[in-house]
Amino acid sequence: MTLFVAACADKVEGDKGAIDNDERVKGDHTIYGLACDGTSDSTLVLLPNEGGDPVSYDILNATRNKQIFGSLSIGDWVGLMVNPKNKKEATMVVDLDELKGTWTFQVIPKVKPTPTMTAEEAEAAMSDSMKAIYMVPREYGFTLKRHYQASPVGRIIKESTLNDDSPVTYPQVTVYTSWHIINGRLYLYKDTVDDNGKRIPQNKVGYDDGTFVYLGTDSMAALFGKKVMQYHRKANAMEANAQAQAAEHKASAADTIKK
Repeated sequence: MTLFVAACADKVEGDKGAIDNDERVKGDHTIYGLACDGTSDSTLVLLPNEGGDPVSYDILNATRNKQIFGSLSIGDWVGLMVNPKNKKEATMVVDLDELKGTWTFQVIPKVKPTPTMTAEEAEAAMSDSMKAIYMVPREYGFTLKRHYQASPVGRIIKESTLNDDSPVTYPQVTVYTSWHIINGRLYLYKDTVDDNGKRIPQNKVGYDDGTFVYLGTDSMAALFGKKVMQYHRKANAMEANAQAQAAEHKASAADTIKK
């Protein structure tokens, strides 16, 4: 037993750690643990988070049904759902260590209408040089961290205190502050403070929940409602935000020249 546990534990590195039982959401039946030696496309050998002996789960059908999300590397923390009719079979597995990180998607600004033109007319009238300055995509998304903490990606610092004369507008960044896996689904919880700085009661905090479609080293997809959101991994939030900030700097410089 000791040698088996060591074989798992020795391969844990970086930002990896168990799901604390105190952090488990009420009603969540996901089983958490450490993927150990012996894990393959047909079997997951799990050292349970609660302790005890390693347990082998049949994941052959889950693999065939594309319900294995992530690479299930030895030493990774994973969560699984058990077949209620066969406690030795996992119907779905997600690699929680692979899930952690910064995930972004691209957003395109929309041209604002003017007093004399609709948004479509204003965009058609915009010169190529203006489009090059203002029609700059940004990366939005979130960073999923240890202990179920999350932070938004895409917020930028406005470089001018003058009225925003930009001819385009970007969607509002959704601020997620925490995350959870509940029965195999991804839950992203929104900001716990409202626009006036007041604390939102825990039972009224908004959230988005989605079903995993795909999770790989560099990309992820999840179904939220009727829309599949596709994300790509960034090295960190600073990298993604730096691109958005550079676009803001470029546009602010153009606004200064016009004034």
